[in-house]
Amino acid sequence: MSKELLEKLRRSYEANEFVKYNHIVIDDIEVSGATAHIDIVPETLNVLGIAHGGAHFSLADTCAGYSSRADGREYVTQQSNFYFLKGAKSGRITAKGNVIKRTRKFCVVDVDVTDDSGELVSRGTFNYYCVSE
Repeated sequence: MSKELLEKLRRSYEANEFVKYNHIVIDDIEVSGATAHIDIVPETLNVLGIAHGGAHFSLADTCAGYSSRADGREYVTQQSNFYFLKGAKSGRITAKGNVIKRTRKFCVVDVDVTDDSGELVSRGTFNYYCVSE
């Protein structure tokens, strides 16, 4: 990946208040996908003491979004399917995005979210629409 693209994505990440507010960290970005994580903190937990479903989804959507944007274009989420499979109470949850298909106008990304032990806790498929000219 070009140094210019890495800088653009870094600036985008630093300007994304939602991502920072929700403790989402981008670990790696490649044209084929990205990796991100959330360390579970008290404000990540729901009333049952497990990571809130919104934390899972926001992590996965962010990971998929940066996976799609790794081609240097801008995208918005168009549609997604998401499955919550297991609660996570502490530690870290990590999202791994994998670009399934990319065309001139859309990008489809699968994301697996795992806990510290590597067990799958949630999974989703995200469709992004390219808004770049």
